[in-house]
Amino acid sequence: MERRQFLAVAGSVAAAGCASVTLRSSSGDDDGDTDTTLGVDDAPVTDATAGDAASSPTPAAELEIFSTASGTVDAGFQLQLYDSLRTVHERTRELEYGERAYLSGRLAEETDYLFDLSVDGSLLVERPVYAGERVVLEITDRHTVRLVERRLL
Repeated sequence: MERRQFLAVAGSVAAAGCASVTLRSSSGDDDGDTDTTLGVDDAPVTDATAGDAASSPTPAAELEIFSTASGTVDAGFQLQLYDSLRTVHERTRELEYGERAYLSGRLAEETDYLFDLSVDGSLLVERPVYAGERVVLEITDRHTVRLVERRLL
């Protein structure tokens, strides 16, 4: 249990340390001038920062699920590659009240996924999770999942 808590804290610290990311450019140019850069703070983006961000890949998505349902629920997670629908991770585990599951370690840079969440055998969520996106879902009871957070990293 201590290892899980340590990994959760280490992941949170690492995510908080990120300063900026680059969104995919729809034009496909590699010159860095057409990319949109999102900063964590209100500091202006300089040419040096924009050039560094343009050369780095789109970060992997972050996916977190936590339970506020009373008692224990069986949560089933399935990750498929968005383009080919090939399953890359599938697992069912028990989640108790207040327990969290982090799937971010299963997600690769510049890769989009289709995520399925089943609770006690019933499919409740089927949604895409895009590279560079953070998604947090809350299991409120055996029949309800609530989207808590969805933002670009």
